[in-house]
Amino acid sequence: MKDQKIKLWMGIGVATILSSSGAMAGEGGESGHDEMMKSSLHDGGEGGEHHGGEGGEMGEAFLYFPADNGGGEGGEGGESGSQQASAVRSDGVYIAMIEMMQGHMMAARDLIRSGDVADGRPHLTHPWVEIYPALEDGLRARGQSDLAKSLKALSETAGRTNQWSDVEADFEKAWRATERAMAAASGDDAQAPATVARVVLSLTKQAVLEYDGAIDDGAFVAIHEYQDGRGFVLAAEEYLTRHKARLQASNKEAWRHAMTAFDELKQVWPAFAAPETPVVAVPNAYAAQARLELALSPYLYQ
Repeated sequence: MKDQKIKLWMGIGVATILSSSGAMAGEGGESGHDEMMKSSLHDGGEGGEHHGGEGGEMGEAFLYFPADNGGGEGGEGGESGSQQASAVRSDGVYIAMIEMMQGHMMAARDLIRSGDVADGRPHLTHPWVEIYPALEDGLRARGQSDLAKSLKALSETAGRTNQWSDVEADFEKAWRATERAMAAASGDDAQAPATVARVVLSLTKQAVLEYDGAIDDGAFVAIHEYQDGRGFVLAAEEYLTRHKARLQASNKEAWRHAMTAFDELKQVWPAFAAPETPVVAVPNAYAAQARLELALSPYLYQ
């Protein structure tokens, strides 16, 4: 059965490469960022009440996680099951959402520090406005509701930020709060290689969807989505590196292949400041993320 699942996953990866012409971003020019808003992260809730963004509702990037369908597996072969995975029940979804918060914060920090203050300010608001509403129940279930205060303060600081020193204190408080919240998912499942792999794949898939949404006819049309993508990839890299010892102990060969694939994927985003023209075509970005899926697949089906 394990061999069959790995073969299935490889087939999915190949199909992803072959179909990576951008159709996955949705018809009518709809970006991956918008596609992510099709299903609620809350337990059966309707989700339309919250601001749009990565957190408000889930889509393709979260199909790596087992669905809340009474114990059946979801996320294999792109099947989501009868219900979406939940940040309340799933440590992996919970962690991935916090990592997305940190990805936005990385984008804000690097842009503001480099002098691109106008570009950096909106990223200070996204953890609170876009992601927190959907993560709120998961935080409450783990006793981490106080994250709201730090994220709200960071968001409110954005409008009066003209240089890094204006926001540094609130940023550090918010960052430490996200780290505490992440540590609250401390069970065996949260640390399992399969969970780590799914978190990384979710972040990198969303990064590529953002990249797709940033480009039209070979030119950048939405720089903030490019910046989101780089933030998510850097967050995924830090998270993956943090679990290096555990993953290497589980499968050294898979780790080596994953690092090679990740280095290739990072080339899509050479810096937070977007280049004049994309350095990697959108289909090639999808293909690079699909190769990362293949490299991490041994961790999913041990």
